Amino acid sequence: MAHTLSVATLNVNGMRDHRKRSRIFQYCKSMEVDCVCLQETHILEEDVPLWAYEWGGELHASFGSSSSCGTVILLSARQAGCATRVETDHEGRLVCILFKYPQGNIAICNVYAPNRPSARRDFFNTLPSFVPGSAPCVMVGDFNCVPDSGLDRLGTSVSAIPTLGSQNWTDSLRHTF
Repeated sequence: MAHTLSVATLNVNGMRDHRKRSRIFQYCKSMEVDCVCLQETHILEEDVPLWAYEWGGELHASFGSSSSCGTVILLSARQAGCATRVETDHEGRLVCILFKYPQGNIAICNVYAPNRPSARRDFFNTLPSFVPGSAPCVMVGDFNCVPDSGLDRLGTSVSAIPTLGSQNWTDSLRHTF
């Protein structure tokens, strides 16, 4: 029997304000998904106990500053104990979680890529070192680029994102376990 893992992603553009954070958590709960990936949360390390309490479940974060970056993965109660390994960067741009299930393992990586093309290229070049284990990986988040460079105000495209191992990052979305 296949296991289903539902994932949602949202750039929240800051959630330090208690009222905004409460509304975001309420919205995330209403989606009834297993894993919610948030970017640009502006979370600090000291915020984790309060935010996890307000969320009512597991919260894994990579810390930015009180005015920039910060990535968070919120887990539903159904996922309690399934996240066995968590990797984060030190810039608030990446949280990767390895989930272990009887049917197999899968990694979810929440990305908030840099805006500048050179910094974004460096970020994606180092990304494979953060992916936990050898499980298939699904990357979600804010990549700060678009597939068609004609549509992007900075003139960059997804082709600037290197492949991860033998698969392009879009191929990882097709995995069933």
